[in-house]
Amino acid sequence: MGFQELRQRVESLKEQMTPDFVESVVRELLRQGEDVGGGVNAFRLMRHLLGDVVRRDAEVTWAYTRLKPALAAALGQIPSLYFFEGD
Repeated sequence: MGFQELRQRVESLKEQMTPDFVESVVRELLRQGEDVGGGVNAFRLMRHLLGDVVRRDAEVTWAYTRLKPALAAALGQIPSLYFFEGD
């Protein structure tokens, strides 16, 4: 997959970042197990959301940077979940 596919997937995900969508994805990942330190880390969430479109860590980071505002806004509307930024 190329950069064009990645960019298209990110744009599509921006439109899907509703609280209901984000909560369902996070709950699905939590059922599979929590990450070290608890919860679901952003890297795992991004890899899940992007699927086969991404292969390298740099691509995940690029996508996360663009989706982070929408993701944080959606999580801010879900009382049982929260967006945590590390030190």
